[in-house]
Amino acid sequence: MVNNFKWHQLEKEEKEEIKKNAKNLLDEFSSKLEKIKVKDHHFSRDFGTREEGEPWKTDREFQDLMFLNAPFVEDNLLIAEKGSWK
Repeated sequence: MVNNFKWHQLEKEEKEEIKKNAKNLLDEFSSKLEKIKVKDHHFSRDFGTREEGEPWKTDREFQDLMFLNAPFVEDNLLIAEKGSWK
């Protein structure tokens, strides 16, 4: 299953479909956000610290897919240049 999602050069039609789907997703998400009622005290700058707990468990298939598509992987870590995506 993972091999179906490996990186490949996109055709023009695929790019257009992705753009269309992304726009629809963002439009739907933003319309749902507008409906959320939030009290003012939720925007306090006093965030405090978080409780330590169990670490995030990553789905193994998702992790394999990410590593297959990453340009550099070392010791099960993605290696990326800070700010190179800007």
